[in-house]
Amino acid sequence: MSVVAAETRVVQLYEVVRSAHLERAVAMEPRPVILYRRTRYDFDPALARTAHAERRSLWASVVFALTVDIDVIEVNEPLSGDSSLPSVVFIAAARLRAAARRRPRPRVVSYAIENLDPATMVRNLPFTARWRHRLRHLPTPLLWRSLDRIAYGTRDAQGVYARTFGTRVRQPVSALIEALPAPVGDADASRDHVILFLGDLSERKGFPDVVAVWPEVRQAAPHARLLVIGRGAGTDTAHALADVDENVTVLIDPPREEIARRLRSAKVLVLPSRRRPLWREQVGLPIVEGLANGCLVVTTTETGLAEWLSRHGHGVLPEAEVPSRLGAALVAAVTSPRSPAEVQADLPPTDGRQAAQEWMTTAPR
Repeated sequence: MSVVAAETRVVQLYEVVRSAHLERAVAMEPRPVILYRRTRYDFDPALARTAHAERRSLWASVVFALTVDIDVIEVNEPLSGDSSLPSVVFIAAARLRAAARRRPRPRVVSYAIENLDPATMVRNLPFTARWRHRLRHLPTPLLWRSLDRIAYGTRDAQGVYARTFGTRVRQPVSALIEALPAPVGDADASRDHVILFLGDLSERKGFPDVVAVWPEVRQAAPHARLLVIGRGAGTDTAHALADVDENVTVLIDPPREEIARRLRSAKVLVLPSRRRPLWREQVGLPIVEGLANGCLVVTTTETGLAEWLSRHGHGVLPEAEVPSRLGAALVAAVTSPRSPAEVQADLPPTDGRQAAQEWMTTAPR
């Protein structure tokens, strides 16, 4: 039985959905319907039912658009690629229904955080993959011209889109609303010396760099503890480190409730992301969650929040300097007198993603 109610007005199209999307949707008013094609590893089926999320093929989504009145359609950002054609087809179907029923055509909006220049990505692709990429993006200019509003979560993303689409084509109304969280709960006055690595235990997320500098951190700050939460290629490495060091704890793919509890007890969140030929850290969900819980952040200039983090006293390192400076940055953060409440005081009162959602969907036309 469909979770879609007759009064549905806001629809979010996701190529890939994760629990963070569902948690955000539950808090939205009006609550959107989420139509998705694939899921991330952390997908929670129970939460999906609460969040009005449905897995649908392209054609099943088109049927939805032709049979349900929609006021707002939120699509994946245009530079995401694989979702361009499904989005364009869905928009056309929804507009056709609106015209037939003499209703205002649905507003089309998008939230953008892509900060890797498409031209750079294409240059780094093998020959065959390069042409596949170009074919997938043939509908992207049409999707761009279909947008009524676009909210940028970072200045880097705003710059990438300006360079990609220029000013020669129709421009949607835009706003920069940085992807900063609102504080979560009341932060403790002080915390133990816990450094938290959260997320994919991979090279691109900088996990091997954290492991490499850990002896240096332990020597300079003997009371420091390393908590590793996540999953991925570095799982065996994480367990091996914990086997020889009692100050290292490893939790592989724990429930979201456990992650939230651990975030509330950590002093530092570390995510030293490394750029790859086809990937760059857009924001970093662990960074957002760490800030919300009052953690000091140690990261690299690859995240789209790097400028803000640097201005507000967090550790931001150029990627090339990670091997030589990461250890010292972690020691400085874990021994900092700055309290979690002081970290939270720099955050906006309203979550940036929520503010962007409200601007995209409810602001006057």
